[in-house]
Amino acid sequence: MSEWQVIGQVPIDTGRLALVDPMNADDVTAREEEEDPGTLNYEVVNNEGGIGVAVYAATGLGDGIYPVEARFAEVQGAMRIVEIRVRFLPHPVVGWELP
Repeated sequence: MSEWQVIGQVPIDTGRLALVDPMNADDVTAREEEEDPGTLNYEVVNNEGGIGVAVYAATGLGDGIYPVEARFAEVQGAMRIVEIRVRFLPHPVVGWELP
């Protein structure tokens, strides 16, 4: 398996990230409009049928632009992403504490 490599970045303005298949984005959008996240660390978002379709995760210290990293491995003759991570702390600008 490869070392972690930066493959992009994700801008966050709500202090939380939604991990979701694009097909289920409407379920996440509807939930976003309904509820205040409060002091959320993480939450599973269910669709109308009670099936988990997304995960919300708080970003540690809030808004920012966070690097997205991946690890790759050869699977069935092709290099594929086997892990993705977004590290929220230390914050890319302010470190471990808000100013």
